[in-house]
Amino acid sequence: MMQSIFLNNLQNVKSQMGETQEKLATGKNINRPSDDPLGTARLLRLNNEIENIRTYNNSVDEGMAFVSTTTSSLEGIQAEASRLITYMTSARDATKDPKDFAAKVQTSIDNLLAYANTKYGGKYIFGGTDHSEKPYGMDSTNTYVEEKTTHLDGEQKIRISSSSTLQINIPGRDVFGTVGNPPGTDIFNSLIDLKNRLAAGETPTDADFKTLNDFNDNVLSELTVAGNLYNRLSDAKSLLESQRQDVETLMGKVQEVDVARAIVDLKDLQTTMDRTLQISSYVLPKSLLDYL
Repeated sequence: MMQSIFLNNLQNVKSQMGETQEKLATGKNINRPSDDPLGTARLLRLNNEIENIRTYNNSVDEGMAFVSTTTSSLEGIQAEASRLITYMTSARDATKDPKDFAAKVQTSIDNLLAYANTKYGGKYIFGGTDHSEKPYGMDSTNTYVEEKTTHLDGEQKIRISSSSTLQINIPGRDVFGTVGNPPGTDIFNSLIDLKNRLAAGETPTDADFKTLNDFNDNVLSELTVAGNLYNRLSDAKSLLESQRQDVETLMGKVQEVDVARAIVDLKDLQTTMDRTLQISSYVLPKSLLDYL
């Protein structure tokens, strides 16, 4: 009976020593689920949180790149608007022929269409939620600009947390207006109408200047919207990074070994082992072999 107890105690100490040595070797408190079932369940939950944070962070990165592309396009559009205002100011000069500015306006129309059809990651940034083809283009008679796709007002959203989404696109209609036949309410067909009048020798009117100035002001406003979007995404990224660090700290508390404590424990176990072996040599019954 006593021999069995000593052997069990000895085996328990050896087992604890083996576990402690393994923890020191791997640097982990939990090397298999049986080491700590509750700790293992907590690690699985924390790992899942890390994966979710990584997914949200990737979405935010894509959103920031998308908004950066949008901002670059809006800056190009605004530069084109400023250029048009300068052209029309010159076209009003009595010494200038308005016809000479028709080609310049056509170039601006072409440039604006190119910006309007800018693409990022397979998506047209001003195309809403329809990416089947370019959102803007000339009609079949090459007379006016028309919308080539539907859902131009669609919202492109990304998930930035388990409970929050954020719209990252600026709809084309917010920038260029609602497209219609000349004179229309959109900038494209307003410019086509202006180009045709310039080609006929007419000088720009006050209404033309108002159209251009309003368009320029609107683009500047949308640039502010894009800047605010980028800032929100940047804030979301910072928050996700902070959350990631917090979760990793919690994982460390569950998983990482306190090396100093483990070394002390190992020494204590070795002392216990030595004492157990010493006591067993006096207490356990001797066999005939011990007297040979």
